[in-house]
Amino acid sequence: MIGLALAMVRARPGQALTAFLLAVFAMAAAVSAPVYSTTADRAVVHSQVAAAPTSERVVQARRTSPSPQDHEFENLLPQLFNGGGFASVFSTEYDIMIVPDDLKIEPIAPRFVYRDDVCAHVRITAGRCFISETEVILSTAQVQQLGVHIGDVLQAAYAKTDPKGGDFFEAGKRAQLTLVGSYDPINKAEQYWSDLDYFNPRASARFTTEPALAGRLTLEAMEHGPEKQALDVVIDDSAITRESLDGISAQVQAGKGKLEALPGHAVVSTGLPALLTRIDGDRSLVAQVVPVAAVPLVLLCWFVLFIAVASATQERRRELGLFSLRGLTAPRRWWLAAGESIVPILGGAVAGFFLGHYLVRFAAWALLSTSSDVPISAGLNWWAGVSLGGALLAALLAQRAELAKRTVDLLRNVPSRLSRWSAPVFEVVVVVLAAVSVVQLRRGGSGLTGFALVAPSAVVIAVALVAARLVLPIAERIGRRASRRGRIGPMLAAYALSRRPGTQRILALFVVAIGLLVFSATAAGASADARDHRARVQLGASRVLTVDPLTRAALLSKVRAVDPHGQFAMATAMLPPAEDGTPPVLAVDSQALAATALWDDSRISAAEAATLLHPPLGRDPIQVDNKEISLDVTIDKLVDAFRVHWVAVVVPEDGSDVGRVDLGAVTTGRKTYVRNLPMCVNGCRLAALELEQPEERGFDATVVLHSLSQHGKAIVDEAGFAQTDSWRVPDTPGPKLLVPTLTGQQDGLRAEISNYKGADTAMRVMPTDVPNPLPLIAARTAGFGDHITGLDGALQPTQLAGEVETVPRLGYGGGIVDLDYAERLSTDGGDARYPQIFLGPKAPADVVDQLRKQGLTISLDRPLGPVRDALDEQGPAIALRFHEMAGVLAVILAVGALWLVASLDRQRRRGELRALRAQGVSRRDASASGYLALVGTAVLLAPFAALASWLLVREYLPVFSDDAQGFKAAYWPSPMPVIVAWAAAAVVLAAAAVVAGARLRAAATTKR
Repeated sequence: MIGLALAMVRARPGQALTAFLLAVFAMAAAVSAPVYSTTADRAVVHSQVAAAPTSERVVQARRTSPSPQDHEFENLLPQLFNGGGFASVFSTEYDIMIVPDDLKIEPIAPRFVYRDDVCAHVRITAGRCFISETEVILSTAQVQQLGVHIGDVLQAAYAKTDPKGGDFFEAGKRAQLTLVGSYDPINKAEQYWSDLDYFNPRASARFTTEPALAGRLTLEAMEHGPEKQALDVVIDDSAITRESLDGISAQVQAGKGKLEALPGHAVVSTGLPALLTRIDGDRSLVAQVVPVAAVPLVLLCWFVLFIAVASATQERRRELGLFSLRGLTAPRRWWLAAGESIVPILGGAVAGFFLGHYLVRFAAWALLSTSSDVPISAGLNWWAGVSLGGALLAALLAQRAELAKRTVDLLRNVPSRLSRWSAPVFEVVVVVLAAVSVVQLRRGGSGLTGFALVAPSAVVIAVALVAARLVLPIAERIGRRASRRGRIGPMLAAYALSRRPGTQRILALFVVAIGLLVFSATAAGASADARDHRARVQLGASRVLTVDPLTRAALLSKVRAVDPHGQFAMATAMLPPAEDGTPPVLAVDSQALAATALWDDSRISAAEAATLLHPPLGRDPIQVDNKEISLDVTIDKLVDAFRVHWVAVVVPEDGSDVGRVDLGAVTTGRKTYVRNLPMCVNGCRLAALELEQPEERGFDATVVLHSLSQHGKAIVDEAGFAQTDSWRVPDTPGPKLLVPTLTGQQDGLRAEISNYKGADTAMRVMPTDVPNPLPLIAARTAGFGDHITGLDGALQPTQLAGEVETVPRLGYGGGIVDLDYAERLSTDGGDARYPQIFLGPKAPADVVDQLRKQGLTISLDRPLGPVRDALDEQGPAIALRFHEMAGVLAVILAVGALWLVASLDRQRRRGELRALRAQGVSRRDASASGYLALVGTAVLLAPFAALASWLLVREYLPVFSDDAQGFKAAYWPSPMPVIVAWAAAAVVLAAAAVVAGARLRAAATTKR
C-alpha cells in the first residue's frame, strides 16, 4: 500500500507539491513563533540592560569599620563577585587636617581617600601619581591654596569635627606625607566615582572641595579612627544575558547577604532586582503577544491545506468510485486517498521545521537591534507537534465528504455542493467562540492569556465568515441582473462567485489574510505613535542635559548667560514633593519654552503657555549691591521678643549662597538699621525683611516700615511701603502659623502679630514682584488644588492658568510653573532639584562647551533618539514586529490559495470554456473567472474586519513593558502605515488575480 501511495504521488506531482508546500508553510509558521520568542527573549534582555541606568547594574556597600584595625570588609571582597562581568572598586577614607608651614595660610581638612585604580581616572597636572607609602597627591586647587610644591613634605593628622561649631580639629599624631603630584579629575560624573560626592563644590568647614588621594598602606600607617569603607560593583552589559539571569541574581543576593552579616552594619543596595523584574515582565509580554499572530497564521495554513486536499479529492471522485466499485474496504480506500496527501505533508513538515528557524533568523536580523542564532532544538516543542497534527487532521477531514459518499455519487461527474447545514453551523460556532474570547479578554482581567489569546484573530475570522456569507446573495443578484442585460462576462463572473463550491471559503480566507495584515499595521502604528508621544513628553525636549547640583539662581543665570533671549536653552528644576499628595510640578524658564520644549497640546500652544506662566506685572525685583543698606523702622510693641534681630534676606544674582544679613538687635521706637551686604558684589535680589528669634520662639510685634535706602537714595520710600499689594507675607493655611497683618498707612507699611499664645510665628515681609497666586498650567487629569509646595518648601498658593493634555517631563500627572517667578517667591535661595537644561533644535553644536565655560558640570546628555529607540526595543514592540511579519506571510498564503484555486479551475473548467467558445461566446466572456471581483470584495471587507477587532481588543494589547503612566495606544493611529499595508496587500492579490485570470483565458482557446 505504501508503494501504491508513492506511485500515486509520482503520478500527480502537482497536487503532491501543493500539499508539500502548504505543509512547509504551516510548520514554518508554527515553529517561527517559539523560535522568534526565544530570539526576542534575548533581544529584550539585551535592550533592557543597555537602556537601564547604571544604578540598576551596580551593587553598592557602605560601612564604617568598628576599629582602624578591622579589615574584614576588604578581606571578604575577593570571595565575592569574582566571576566574569563584575568590575569591583573598593575605597576607604577618613578625615585629615593638613597644616601648612606658613602660619598665614589656613589649614585644610580634606577627605583622605584610597580608591582602587584611582590614578587611571585623574589627570596628573604636575609630578606623578603615588606609588609607595607616605606619598600623596592633592588637587591642583589644593596645591595652589596651600602654596606648596611637588616634593614638599606635608604635616597631616587625623581630624574630627567639633559637634558644636562644626569645625575640624586634629585628633591624632601628625605624620609626614610627601607631595608627589597634583591632579584634576578627568570626568567628575563618570560611574567610577559613584555617589560618594568626592568633588562637592559647596563651601564648608573643610576649606577645600576635593579629596587627598594616597595608597592603602599610606592610610593604614597614619594614626586614625574608624574608616568609612565602600564597595562599588558594576555588572557589565555583556554579563547579563538570557542564560545568566538566574545565576547573576543568585550571586548578587549571596554577596549581599555576606556583606550585611559583617560587623559595622554594612548597608548594601542595588537596583538589580528592579532590572530583573522589568526583564521578566518584558519576556512575559513577548510570550503573550507573539502567539496572538502565530495562531491565526497556523490556522490559515490548515485552512488552505484543507481546501487544497478537498479540491484534489473532488478531482479524484471517479477514481475513488472505482476503488469502491472494485470492493476495496473502507480503511484501504481511506489510506489510498489520504496517503497521497500525508506523504508530502510529512515531508513538508520536516522542511518547514528548518525553514522556520532560518526565516526567524532573517527576520531577527532585519527587525531586531540584536539577534543570535537560536539552536534547532528550540522548535522541538508542542507548537511543532500541534502544527503537524493539525495539518494531518485537516487533510483527513478534507477527504471525509467524498469518501463518505455512495459509489454511484462518486462515479457521477457532477460537483458536490456544500452541505446545507454544516457550513452555517461552523460559522455560528466561530462567531460564538470569537464572542467568548472577547468577553474573557475584557472581563477576565488577565490580559492575553488562555482563550482570550485568540480574541484578535477570532474577531477577524468571524467578521470575514459572516461578510463572505452576506456577499454571496449579492453576487447572485448581480449575476441575474447581468443576465437580463445580456452581459455574459459579468454574469459568468458573478455566478462563479456565488455558486462555485468553496468560493465562500476563499473569500473568507482573503478577508482574513488582508484583515490580519491591516490589524497588525494598525496595532504597530498605534503603538509606534504611543511610543513617539511618550518619548517626546517624558524627555520634554529634543535634547536634555542633566547638570550637577547648584543653586536655582545659578542655574537660571548661567543658562541665560549662554542664551539670553531664550532661543535654544531652557533651565528647569523640580519643585519639592508635597506631603499631601499634590502632583509633581516642574519649574521652567518660560521665555524659552516655545523654542525648546516638545509641546504637543492642540488647545494651548507653547508660546501661549509661556505668556500664561509669566504675565507681566510692571514691578521689578528690588535690587541691592554690596554697599550699606539702611532700613528705617518704627517698633511700637514687642512682647516676649527675646534676642530678636532684624534680618535682610538677599539672593545673589550670580547664584552663590543666599545671604541672611543681621541688621542688628531691635529696640522699640523709630530707628534706622544699617549694614553692608558683602555677598552682593554682583548684585542681589531682596527676598524678605524679617524679625528673627534665634530659638524660633513666638512673640508679638507691631512695626511700621518707613523706607529702605542704599547709596543715600531710597529704594523703597514711605509711599512704596504703603502700597499693600506690593508686599506679602508667608502663606498660612490653618492655625499652624501666625503671620503679620499688613496695613498701609501714610508713613509706611504696618505689620502686626498679636496674641500668639505659644503658636509658631513668622514675622516676615516680602516684596510682591511676581503674581501671587502663582500661575500654574496643569495636565487635565492631574488634579491640583489651590496650593503647591514652593521651591523653599513653604506652601505656595496657585491659580490655574490653563489645562493641557500632557506637560513636558511629567506627562498626564503634573504641572508647570515659571522658574523665575517661583524663585522670586522663595526665600532660601537653595539648590535646584533635578536641574536640567532643555535644548531646542536651534542649539549650536558647541552648546555643551559654552555651558561648561559657565561652570556647569554636565552629568548626562540625553537626546530624543536613544530614548525613542529604547522604547522600540521593549517586549511589546518587538512582539508586534512578529505580527507584521505574520500579516505579510498571511497575504503570501492567500496568493498561494488563489493560485491553487486557479489551477484547479483551469483543469476543471477547460471543457466548459471550450464549449462556451464553440457556441460563439467571446474568449474574454467565456473565461470570466471572478478572481478580480473576489479580491476586490475582500479588499473592501478586510479593513472593517480589522477595525472591529482593533476596537474590541485595543486597550488590552500591551504597548509598554514598564509603568506607562497613562500613555496608551490611541484609537486611531497614523493612517499612512495602515493605508500602505492595505494597498500593498490589495496590489499583490490583484496582480495574482490578473495572472490567474490570464491563465484561465489561455485555457479557453479552441479551434472552431
